Amino acid sequence: MKTLIYFLLILVLAACGTKETSQVPERIDSTYVIQGNVIAKIAFETISSELKQAMQAGGIEHALNYCNENAYPITDSLARAHQVSIRRVSNKNRNPRNEANKMEEFLIKGIGIDLGEGKELTPKLVLKDDTILFYKPIITQPLCLTCHGTPDRELAFRTDTLIRKLYPRDKAIGYQNNQVRGLWRIGFKHQ
Repeated sequence: MKTLIYFLLILVLAACGTKETSQVPERIDSTYVIQGNVIAKIAFETISSELKQAMQAGGIEHALNYCNENAYPITDSLARAHQVSIRRVSNKNRNPRNEANKMEEFLIKGIGIDLGEGKELTPKLVLKDDTILFYKPIITQPLCLTCHGTPDRELAFRTDTLIRKLYPRDKAIGYQNNQVRGLWRIGFKHQ
């Protein structure tokens, strides 16, 4: 709630400011949006590429084990390289460390509504304490359904069994193509 209040306060201040002061946040916003988009793209492509290689090397079971052991080290190394924090968050998380907070759940639901109405999806920026948080939706694609689809349809029994073993509290199944699976959350220290 505190984060949402800060975000609304920034919007009010920007709307009430003079022409000169209201342009500054737009330049700042565009910088964080551009950087966030680049980092989210790199993170997505890196993880996606690694998973595809793991699937080619040993099938879906190998890819699940690989993801379980390597997803965090991959994002952590990218975060260090770009001097940001990187997380994937979801209201239907696979790993408890990726659970969305209330504000993030609100963003996910809003983006889901926009997606359903065919609106353009745009990244969101939120100021929280001394950090600017960049949020970009993660949209399911056909390959995602191999591990995040509906059991006994896209999600094979063996795969579902292994997911339940690796992630006993998994909620990240039952998706269809072109749905919001979660958000990339990239944190920039605000200067």
